Amino acid sequence: MSFREAAVAWALAAHAELAETATGYGHFITVNELAERIQDVSGVHTEAPTRTWMAAILRKVARRCHGAGEPPLTALCVRQNHTVGDDYKYVLELAGLPIPDDLELHAAYARWQCYQHYGAEMPAEVGVPPLTPKVDARRRGRSATKTVMAQEEKTSEPRPAVCSQCFIQLPAGGVCQYCV
Repeated sequence: MSFREAAVAWALAAHAELAETATGYGHFITVNELAERIQDVSGVHTEAPTRTWMAAILRKVARRCHGAGEPPLTALCVRQNHTVGDDYKYVLELAGLPIPDDLELHAAYARWQCYQHYGAEMPAEVGVPPLTPKVDARRRGRSATKTVMAQEEKTSEPRPAVCSQCFIQLPAGGVCQYCV
């Protein structure tokens, strides 16, 4: 079987697997898990490393979703570190959208659309769609670090006043002895 024929079979299976994943709120799948499932479902197997062929399959799925007016199911497919990675940018290119500063947040909104479209039971009150657990944990860790650093900055000594003319630290009296 040629790669082209295999890719068609894998893309059909990938769309079905991702649509099934979208029926559960908060569900997602890693690239490697999806690669294993689509090979099993399609009956077409390869020894080639997943990284060499899976991006092409996800692009096919993205094109199908875009053409059918469906939400981008490929947002449900993440790497081992739970990020969508650069391959997700293809979804935005198809839609003619600019690449956002926060690709992971955009993907979270796209996953939310998938859950709604495929009938997942949605929570009553969700202001912002949740990030994947590993991404959320990293961001919470970063914000906790920033909070600690901000608290340390607040407790540190205030910066000394400087002369607006020569930028030398002012004495306690507040008058620059060099510029008088």
